[in-house]
Amino acid sequence: MSDKTAGITGFGYGDGDKPLFRVEPGHDAKLAMEQASAMMACAKRMTLLSATDGEANLGWGAHLLCDMVKAVMDDVEVGRRRNSA
Repeated sequence: MSDKTAGITGFGYGDGDKPLFRVEPGHDAKLAMEQASAMMACAKRMTLLSATDGEANLGWGAHLLCDMVKAVMDDVEVGRRRNSA
């Protein structure tokens, strides 16, 4: 059995505890982690441009993208723990 996303981790919190977005359940964990890696590479580039070119909006975009990456990675871990139990 392959590991899948659990679909319980949210991101994009504003006022309160309810997330604006949520990781969808049932996606292949390997693919999800590949996507997270690609998003993290984008966030890294955005922070560099933000710092060196004074693009403040890119800094905020990178901050939100990192929140999304963390949610995907956390959700994959929850799914893996469920499968190993």
